[in-house]
Parts: sequence; C-alpha cells; structure tokens
Amino acid sequence: MTRLVRGRLEGFTWTDEQVLFEAAPDTYRTSGSHFGCRIVFDPAGYLYFSIGDRGKREHAQDLSRPNGKVHRIRKDGRVPPDNPFVHQEGALPSIYSYGHRNPQGLAVHPQTGRVWDTEHGPLGGDELNLIAPGRNYGWPVISYGRNYDGKIITEFTHRLGMEQPVMYWKPSIAVCGLDFYRGDLFPKWRGKLLAGALKYEEIQLLSIEGERVLHSQKVLKNLGRVRDVAAGPDGAIYVVLNGPDIVVRLTPKT
Repeated sequence: MTRLVRGRLEGFTWTDEQVLFEAAPDTYRTSGSHFGCRIVFDPAGYLYFSIGDRGKREHAQDLSRPNGKVHRIRKDGRVPPDNPFVHQEGALPSIYSYGHRNPQGLAVHPQTGRVWDTEHGPLGGDELNLIAPGRNYGWPVISYGRNYDGKIITEFTHRLGMEQPVMYWKPSIAVCGLDFYRGDLFPKWRGKLLAGALKYEEIQLLSIEGERVLHSQKVLKNLGRVRDVAAGPDGAIYVVLNGPDIVVRLTPKT
C-alpha cells in the first residue's frame, strides 16, 4: 500500500477523493507481496494503517521508509505532533511502530483503546502484538520462523530493545483479519479477540487480560480462507472468505 485516500459515497459513486498519505515515489516497490494494508481508528479519532515490508525485509528497520511499519495520522491526513519520530531527522513522521513483516490484522481494544496487530511470520512465527509508540518489533533481526526453503533467517528470537510478541503461532496459521467482539448476540465473547487464518481456514477466539492471552478456542473451521472478520453493529460476526469467495454472517443457534 503506497497511498491512503478518503472520499464519499453518493449512491454507488465515489466522490470528493482526498489523499491522506502517499509514499515517496523512490520508496515504491514492484514486489507483489507483504502489503499489510489494514486500517483502524482509535477512540480519540486517530487513524492507524499498516504497510508490510513489501518483500524487502531490511526496510522494516529503516525509519526513512514506510515499509514494515504501523503508521498513525489524523483523519485529515495531518501527522499528530506526539508521534514518536516526528522530531527525528530522516524518519517518516507518520511512523508509529516499526520492525513489522506483514501486518494483516489491526484492531483497537474497545475498553483500553490500545492497538493490536497480527502479522505473518515466514515459515512459522505468525505474531500477535500489542502496538506501542516508537517500539521496534524486531523483523528481520529476531523471528520465531524460518525462510520458506527452510534456511535460517536469523538465529535470534530475542534482542535488547526489541519487542516480544504477546503470542506466536508455530506452525504459521497465516493470520488475516482481526477484531474485538463488542456485541450482544454472544455476551460471553464480549471483549475477546477474533483472529482469522488463511491457511488453516479458521477463526480463533482469544481471551485477553491486560497484555496476555489466557485462552484460545476455534469458533469457525474449514469454510474457506478467512480474509477478514468483523463484529457488526447488530452483534453478528461477519466473515470474508476466499475459496469460496463469499461473506458469511454468524449468529447464535438459538
């Protein structure tokens, strides 16, 4: 993702388009991988969006490039003055956190307002992270995964000054889509995290307490690759699937 825009829908017509973020042309990548491309708003109205490393892993550690980062801006595209790298020479002021491989899920906790992400590891090492300003999440210096050909990317899973995931999946489930449940149809699930998976074709329900995952259970399996999952205003859970390419609506049996 190299550009973020907003606009209006008038019937089925897109109008009043405004560019909120656009990466510099010399940072564009032609690679067809690791786009990231998730968007969420926090209770204060800030807009967060993710960009993957675009297949160039070392860019995730380079603060002069947008790749491998979670960014934060205002709804009109302005950069908040308290973003962590606003005053750092050579750094993109929109960067909120860095060292990400391919964040395919972003969600804001309904009570705390804190941002969580799920991101693809390589062969093993998909991560659930609690995003904090200015933090380095380690890719590719640390990882719990290997390259797809089995070769070691890094020998390190820990490094001083780099964040550990709250949880990681090994083998990888190919995380994709993330949302906190906040409806009334499933009252026991309220405040829990819905995490989708492409490869394993499932949704996991994660019980969160503070900065820990206490329990995980599967609530959907083998209907298709879960591209996205969201709790709707009606309390139902909506799931975007690939293979078949459909949207399904989940409600209680009763």
